[in-house]
Amino acid sequence: MTSVKLLFSLQEFDLQLDVLDVRITEVELELNARAVVGEVENSLGQQVALLGEVQDAHKTQQIEAEDLKERSTLLEAQLYSGEITNPRDLSSLELETGNVKAQIDQKEIGLLELAVRADDLRRSVGELEEQLETSRAEWEVRRSELTTQAESLTAEKDELNNRRNEFASSIDQSEMGHYEHLRQSKGGTAVAKVERGLCQACRLSLPTQHLQRVKSGKQTVLCSSCGRMLLLG
Repeated sequence: MTSVKLLFSLQEFDLQLDVLDVRITEVELELNARAVVGEVENSLGQQVALLGEVQDAHKTQQIEAEDLKERSTLLEAQLYSGEITNPRDLSSLELETGNVKAQIDQKEIGLLELAVRADDLRRSVGELEEQLETSRAEWEVRRSELTTQAESLTAEKDELNNRRNEFASSIDQSEMGHYEHLRQSKGGTAVAKVERGLCQACRLSLPTQHLQRVKSGKQTVLCSSCGRMLLLG
């Protein structure tokens, strides 16, 4: 078997290993991502935080409303006590009392809106908690599947890598160096077959002289277009 044929066979091992590496990476990424669970957890966290803000706002407005009610009670007592007889002072007191009552009405409306908003958020939080529980249960099943898949792929890769290294030991080291350099610079494909006068890597026609040298099989020929080693198909 010529050096180029040996290297092409070695490339078959390496391409299979490349595919396994991609599949292992995909599995590991999914394992690390916990995508669905993470999305629900984020949504739940946002809703819980928003509920806390609404509850805090409701508490603050409730305190402010109570203060206003106390202020209104004092003003009304002062207004109807008969102690103030000056028309101008009475008018000013009535205006202030009206303003305080208007503020109380606004606070009551705001409190009602916040209470409704809080109820909506509690319902949303409850739904997300149920969704999270379901997502976590489903993820445990998927995680087990992915773990098994990762172990199987790793074992397959190790076995294939051993076979590849054993095969590579029979190839001249200088040829191996050239092959590895080409694989790194040519997207994983160092050796390309020639069929119907075309390099099957770049799909371009070979000059007649190059094609004759490939057919002779006496030396390593590089594609004049893409620079890969050529092997007659």
